[in-house]
Amino acid sequence: MSNTESGLVGGIYDIGVGVSDMDAAQTFWRSCGYRPGPEGRLEAPAAKALYGVDSAVTCMRMLHQDATAGLIRLMKWDHPTGPGLQMAPLRTHGCRWSVHRTDNIANAYVHGEVLRRQGKPIHLVGPHYNFNLAKKAEDKKPFEEHVPASGDVLLFQPEAQLVAMTRMNFSVPKYGTINEDSPLRLSEGCHMAVVVQGDDLSIFDFYEEIIGFKRYHQVDIAYQPGYMPSDMFELTPEESFSEVDFDDPKAGDDYAEHLPGRLRCFLMRSPVAPDDRIARAQPGNLGYSFYSVRVRDLKNMHGRVSASDASAVGDIVPDEFGTPTFSFVAPDGFTWTVMAYES
Repeated sequence: MSNTESGLVGGIYDIGVGVSDMDAAQTFWRSCGYRPGPEGRLEAPAAKALYGVDSAVTCMRMLHQDATAGLIRLMKWDHPTGPGLQMAPLRTHGCRWSVHRTDNIANAYVHGEVLRRQGKPIHLVGPHYNFNLAKKAEDKKPFEEHVPASGDVLLFQPEAQLVAMTRMNFSVPKYGTINEDSPLRLSEGCHMAVVVQGDDLSIFDFYEEIIGFKRYHQVDIAYQPGYMPSDMFELTPEESFSEVDFDDPKAGDDYAEHLPGRLRCFLMRSPVAPDDRIARAQPGNLGYSFYSVRVRDLKNMHGRVSASDASAVGDIVPDEFGTPTFSFVAPDGFTWTVMAYES
């Protein structure tokens, strides 16, 4: 399906994040470079119609400079349905997380390490570095030329599955705008992830064929100690995973034309039964619970999703900000909302 047919505008617009304390959540996301934006509320019947949750909810969209993707929607449920992912590792079936660019990954790590030393809950992993960026490490010339590399540090907290990433000596000028005045020096969400364990990559085709994301590429990762993706997913010798990326339709294939709002889908393969938390990554829970997109023709998209392999397709109703919206569960089991694009 072309973007013209789907009417998709941009990539992932915002992340629904259930929170237990709205003030504390605002403080956290301010430290990441966000600022308070529109507020809204749905009473229980309206929340049930849109999200399938029998509870009123108070919401705030957190904005990030001039970003139009990778925003945050804080959601304070009167009666949360569950604890959420609770710092579930990357490889977890049902995991969601967001990745934000920084120009100082050591700074992000120090924030996480100090929090850990204070005895606060955090799943801190890394930094891990990929030395094969642009070309393989054995082909690079350290101490003779600039050496491109990437680095990630996981800063997972009970209500925020956050990753800080950096690109060194490698330009991605449009892939997120860092807020240099924020304590963590982070950008908006550059890419957002979903993880399932299984063996059928075709369940992700929906995002291209129905929603209208642009399929960018696929990579397959096997167990390889010392290689960043293998280490961060804590792979064992008999395990592997595949990653399929879906972009904003306006994003280019060249790194200089990458745009924030990318969807990154992971298929984990393991002989070990999964730690299944997908039910805890849905609306009503604390933490990351859905992603949203915007489209020009909402009724057209509603018809396409209704005729697809998606389930639990709701009616078009106003969301907490008054925007016509509907929700659904994608074939991979994750909940999404689709909103009418309002220029």
